Amino acid sequence: MTAYMIDKSRFVFEQFDKEMVLINLEDGLYFNISDTGTEVLHLLEQGLSVAEILDVLSARYVNKDELPALVEGFVAELGKQGILLPLPQGAPASSVSTAKETPRNGAETSFAPPVLTRYDDMQEILLIDPIHQVSDQGWPNR
Repeated sequence: MTAYMIDKSRFVFEQFDKEMVLINLEDGLYFNISDTGTEVLHLLEQGLSVAEILDVLSARYVNKDELPALVEGFVAELGKQGILLPLPQGAPASSVSTAKETPRNGAETSFAPPVLTRYDDMQEILLIDPIHQVSDQGWPNR
C-alpha cells in the first residue's frame, strides 16, 4: 500500500478555517482544497495509505459506496499536479486507530466530493517574490 506526503520542497501550505491553500514556489500556481479534501490531505500527511483513509472515512460518513472513487480520484489529481510524493520506504507507520477516534459530525453525515481548484492569476506576482532568490541559508543570503 502506497502512502504519500506533500512535496514540501516545492509547496508551502496553510489551512484557513476548513480549507487549505497550497502555493507552488517553483511555478507560482496556487491551489485551494475544499474541507473534505483538506481532511483527506491531513490523513495523507499522517502517513495513511488510500486504503487506510477509506477505512477511516467509512467510519465517519454514510455514503461509503462513493468513497473509493471520490478519494482515489482526488489523490490522483493531487499527484497529477505534483503536490504529492510517495512516502519513502521506512517512513513511520500510520496510526489508523488515532484517526478513527476523531469522528467528524457523527454517522449521519455524507462525504462531499473533495475539490482541488488551481489558480494562475497571481503566478507572475508570486514568482517575483524575493523568497525565490535566496540560498538554503535563507534571506538575505543569495
